[in-house]
Amino acid sequence: TVVNIAGTFTLLSCIVTMFHMSSHLKKMNQPFVQRKIMAILWMSPVYAITSFLSLLLPSAEGYLGIVKDFYESYVIYQFLSFLIAVLGRGERQIVVDKLAAHADHLKHPYKWLRCLFHPPPDESDEAKANAVLLECQFLAMQFVFFRPLTAIVSFVLESMRDGDAGGFSSPDFIIMMIENISVFLAFSGLLKFYHAVQDDLAWCQPFAKFLTIKGVVFMTFWQGLIISIIFHANTDDDKSDDDESNSGSSYSAKSIQHILICMEMLFFSAAHMCVFPAEEWEEGYQVKHGGGPTFAFDDFASDVNMIIDSGKRSRIARKERKNALDDAKQSPSFGAMDERNDASKDGEISLVDSEVV
Repeated sequence: TVVNIAGTFTLLSCIVTMFHMSSHLKKMNQPFVQRKIMAILWMSPVYAITSFLSLLLPSAEGYLGIVKDFYESYVIYQFLSFLIAVLGRGERQIVVDKLAAHADHLKHPYKWLRCLFHPPPDESDEAKANAVLLECQFLAMQFVFFRPLTAIVSFVLESMRDGDAGGFSSPDFIIMMIENISVFLAFSGLLKFYHAVQDDLAWCQPFAKFLTIKGVVFMTFWQGLIISIIFHANTDDDKSDDDESNSGSSYSAKSIQHILICMEMLFFSAAHMCVFPAEEWEEGYQVKHGGGPTFAFDDFASDVNMIIDSGKRSRIARKERKNALDDAKQSPSFGAMDERNDASKDGEISLVDSEVV
């Protein structure tokens, strides 16, 4: 059945992740960095297991959703901690010193957070760098607390609701706005730190790592939204049995979403193996360019450009030769040269005839 397929993909996702974690445990060369990585790697199993259990236990779906939302926010903060650990090699002061080197390009922290900064950011470049780092950590950390809190409130309101709740003054809309503001602040802190030190972190390809993390969240969110819209659109076409069709379509939409998540987490587990290799934290590691799985689209595009350029150069060369020939034909010396050539040929022919006679 479909549930068995979802369970198989969930099991495979967990096996792949556990194998990946074991490689880090065997090569724990930089624990202050790899601890953050292993916390991030739990994301795929958590999503897969909670979705699979939601299929088996629909009554526990709300509680499992709270767990999933909490770990999503926790991973976002752990990714920022991962970047800080990579940059400072476990020492916060090193990170502050590197940020202070870019003090001229750092944006001033929010004024409403000044109560957290000591010494004040205007005192020196080091104080400004320390304030910016603390600001980025605070903005990412608040998401860890607000995300599960809003999920719990939404779950309670959903269980107490008798009918449809809508409008800009509804609790659901207020909760959604709080979530969006919290997400915006978290990502603004993460991006602010990344832009300040992106050159120092370029060797470990942080953007690719971030895509494999946020890709899980974005894909599941938009996928669930599209599935829900499709099922509710089909429900609106048939209003003769409104109550039954609404409950059935809602359950079916959620079931398909959970099944797809179970299947997709296997691929994200494999993607995590590619972007979070254990070898990356060994001494003397050299950045590998193009060493991972690839479709070689760049090489194909390079070959296409080479063929096109060769054709262009050939056309230009032919055109230049044609123009040179036309110019030579139109020049006066060209006709005189032909006459001299004809005269020399006639002389040669008459000389041959005389010798023959």
